[in-house]
Amino acid sequence: MTGTAADAPAPAQAGSLFAGRERAIACAALAFVGVLQAILLTHKGINWDEFFHLTEIYRFRAGTLTHPLQTFWVRPLSWVADTGGTSVDQIILIRLFMLLAAFATAAGIFAIARRFAGTTPALLCAMAYLTAGYVFTQAFAYRADPLAAACLVWVMWIAGAQRLSWGKVALGAALTGLAGLFTIKSAFWVIPIGGYALWALWPMARRQQVSRIIRLAVLAGGGAALFAIALALHGAGLPSDTAEASARGLGSAGSVVFSEGLFPQGRFLLRQIAMGLPFAALALLANREWRREEPSWRGLILLAGLYGMLLSLVVYRNAYPYFYVFLLPPVAIALAPILRQATARGSAPLYAAIFAANAAILFMLDPAEPLPNQRIVQQGVREVFPQPVTYIDFSGHIGDYPRAVDFMTSGWGLRKYRERGVAEISEKAQAEPIPFLLDNHWVLTAAITGQSAPEELLPEDARFIRENYVHHWGPLFVAGKHVRPGSSTIRIEVPGPYTVEDAAVRIAGRDVAVGEALSLPRGEYRVVTQDAATLRWGNHLPRPAIAPPGGMMMSDY
Repeated sequence: MTGTAADAPAPAQAGSLFAGRERAIACAALAFVGVLQAILLTHKGINWDEFFHLTEIYRFRAGTLTHPLQTFWVRPLSWVADTGGTSVDQIILIRLFMLLAAFATAAGIFAIARRFAGTTPALLCAMAYLTAGYVFTQAFAYRADPLAAACLVWVMWIAGAQRLSWGKVALGAALTGLAGLFTIKSAFWVIPIGGYALWALWPMARRQQVSRIIRLAVLAGGGAALFAIALALHGAGLPSDTAEASARGLGSAGSVVFSEGLFPQGRFLLRQIAMGLPFAALALLANREWRREEPSWRGLILLAGLYGMLLSLVVYRNAYPYFYVFLLPPVAIALAPILRQATARGSAPLYAAIFAANAAILFMLDPAEPLPNQRIVQQGVREVFPQPVTYIDFSGHIGDYPRAVDFMTSGWGLRKYRERGVAEISEKAQAEPIPFLLDNHWVLTAAITGQSAPEELLPEDARFIRENYVHHWGPLFVAGKHVRPGSSTIRIEVPGPYTVEDAAVRIAGRDVAVGEALSLPRGEYRVVTQDAATLRWGNHLPRPAIAPPGGMMMSDY
């Protein structure tokens, strides 16, 4: 297969009215997919990781964000905290920018694929990517992956451009550094970028090759230097040592993300294949077409580059659904020859319809419950606690309220917490009151109920939760004590005002009637009551007027 300049389209079916109609159909179908995604981002439930990422913006603004690695994006997005609204509102706003990044990635796919296949097939490559299973449902997710992919696909375009000007080198270095700041897994992209760069370099004269290699080296070195400088500047504004924190983060990542055997997220891979079956089938067929049309070493190097990142699925622990947004752009480019053939046969409208239909099916199948429930929780918490107070939850559901601990962000975070062996929740409670808890993960449910779960807190932290919180509304638990009939000793570990409910009590030598409130500092108290009573944190703490949520509380990707 012979390529023309990366900066210009391959000769296509120009001059044909039918070809123009095909192109128009492909553009219309691509626009339809984009509209579906724009609608979906305002309706799709928010995943735990998106909530957590929003808390990092608030931690950055409060001066408590300590790790510089993979948090640079808090700077360009910190304005979202000033927009008002709830955490759900702010995440949806950020999702708009993530979707724009996904569209920029699709444009990069089009720009590269057009080198191999012409305009209409390249449009279909971009559409295949946007409708490829999890890419359709995750392209706008509030994570680093859409941002990094948008940078790297254009670095790839630059690396394979026939005319590699110094201006392009500077732009490529800037995009490389920026992608690294978004996520260190951007290093995976050396495979497709390197493969495409070698493919473009291969047929050049020796003198041209030397000049190009020098420019590519400057691009790579400049990108690394810009990454290091920007990371140092970003870290200088954080309350931590940048080098130490970065080394610690890299060490933790290396010990975890490649340590769980083969296909650690195999279930998501199988779902991705099923959800993006047209894309998966074409990727298999295109591989054979590449080898048939260009069986030389040059073609094999390009092919290895386009498909090589897929090997990360074998060992990479964090190959969750959102990872496919980052992973699949080179594979979408690899579809170019088979979609070129389909277009030559007049089948472009059929393929456009297949991709659009796959997107429509995924759109309709996405569960509608989580986002309304998440909005209810946002409203309910703010009715009970209109001013920010410290709380416990898994992911930072109320982004503008301070979290008691930050380790409950992922299975990785829980694992590192258990390895440290420090009861961080109990320690935090000794420093300041923690008035409420949101039961939004099985690790917290297990602590509340005393039942076993796949992941559990340390015994001291589980005891603290079980003995110091009572149910208030929906998933909301507030500090409190259930007191058994008779005489008993209780320990108040969340100091503050408490309201007596259910039965009168005698506490600390004072008779307190039902409905009365009293202030209880931290410490042990002798309590006597004839019937079971409840001490609930707060002075007649209100309950939300709205009904508690029912059904799914969190989007499972």
